[in-house]
Amino acid sequence: MRQSTNKDVDDLIAHKGVYTSITEIMSQPYINPDRSLEWVPKGIKIAEKGNVLYYVGCIPYFNYEFDKIDPIAMSTLQILSEVEKEPIVLFKEEICCGHDVYWGQGKLEVFINLAKKNIDMFEKTGISTIVTACAECYRTFKVDYPKLFEDFSQKFEVKHIIEYIYDNWKEGKIEIVGKNESEEETSFTYHDPCRLSRFLPEDNKITDKSREIFKEFKKLGYIFTEMEHNKSNSLCCGVNSWMNCNEKSKALRYKRMLEAKTAGEIMLTACPKCKIHLSCLQDDYADISSVEISDFSEFLVNHIKVIKPKKKSEGEK
Repeated sequence: MRQSTNKDVDDLIAHKGVYTSITEIMSQPYINPDRSLEWVPKGIKIAEKGNVLYYVGCIPYFNYEFDKIDPIAMSTLQILSEVEKEPIVLFKEEICCGHDVYWGQGKLEVFINLAKKNIDMFEKTGISTIVTACAECYRTFKVDYPKLFEDFSQKFEVKHIIEYIYDNWKEGKIEIVGKNESEEETSFTYHDPCRLSRFLPEDNKITDKSREIFKEFKKLGYIFTEMEHNKSNSLCCGVNSWMNCNEKSKALRYKRMLEAKTAGEIMLTACPKCKIHLSCLQDDYADISSVEISDFSEFLVNHIKVIKPKKKSEGEK
């Protein structure tokens, strides 16, 4: 007799479903998280109301199991704080965007409840711009929320930190500066997260914008090399929505890391989960352990210089 290959979806969820369970709990109307903001760098002012929100995502929860994640949030907030004149809005009670339960388990009701709670928080703070360094949060706010709430895109402008840096650079508000003379020549490559490439509408240009920024680094003495599979052809990090962390996904990650090793000393990405999954594999394979995996925000934070507007002379006043 032929055995059924059907599996219970719960058996496919990684880390015993801890992270998706936290998400479901947060969807309840009476649950309001009180997340620690101790990671906020000293000297950076934050606010409860304002124009620009930094939506951190679930990084604080990942810290219980994974290290090297906080610098993504710290670097992103530092960039925003240097560019913006007003303090950046941060939520202590921030909840998940709902990406994982929606994409991984198809729990639409939970997703809608999270969306409603998020939108209510957004509206109460008076924000107009949402910035995130998470590819999954970006795709969720940029594509999925507007499908359910038609006025979402009219109320809020959503930007990944890549777009935020690109736009301010093109507007002449910041410049991208090079390495110190003491630094050695550095080669790097870039891993396109699925949610910032093939899972976005064709008119979204974030993939091209990241390459324009990397071209600027080439002018500054860095060596940028594309991996064999890149942009919409990029290989997945292997684990989506905390699902299917198995030997097949590890094989995909291993192939990706071999491509990265061939292309450069540093592999940048723009998704906390990609960094987690690819870094995790390095513990098992010595031949790929030499590749430094860094988030886009971590790499850019020390290469951003705010251009202060020139003071008008007496004659110009």
